[in-house]
Amino acid sequence: MASSNWYQPNAAPGRAGTAPAAPVEGQSSPPPSGQEAQPAPFGGMGFSFLILALPLLLIFVMTRSQTKKQKQLESNLKVGDRVFTQAGILGKIIDINPNSPRVKLEIAPGVNVQILKSAIQGPDPGEVAAADDKAKDKKS
Repeated sequence: MASSNWYQPNAAPGRAGTAPAAPVEGQSSPPPSGQEAQPAPFGGMGFSFLILALPLLLIFVMTRSQTKKQKQLESNLKVGDRVFTQAGILGKIIDINPNSPRVKLEIAPGVNVQILKSAIQGPDPGEVAAADDKAKDKKS
């Protein structure tokens, strides 16, 4: 039968009177006491902060540009514009109040709904394409 100690791990270096393992070639050993530790590569904490701050800055800049575009779109809305919403609804603006965050949209003859200005994504793509085709025909 095998030895009863076969499942026991070896003693760790520095325990039970054994000497600590000598450093392997190529590995650095801790500096002897009395000497200062060398600074961490790339600045240590400053570099870590930079790695965390850059994505946050990028998110802030992207969000800010989207907000500017949406505010510009909302300020350019006028009665009679054909628009589409975030939900994919196409309609024509029939009432708009500059002091209110809502507009009335006619989505079918006699069917009017109120939506938020922020839900409007832009002009109706079909209307834009039709206007481009008309402009091309006039130039020809």
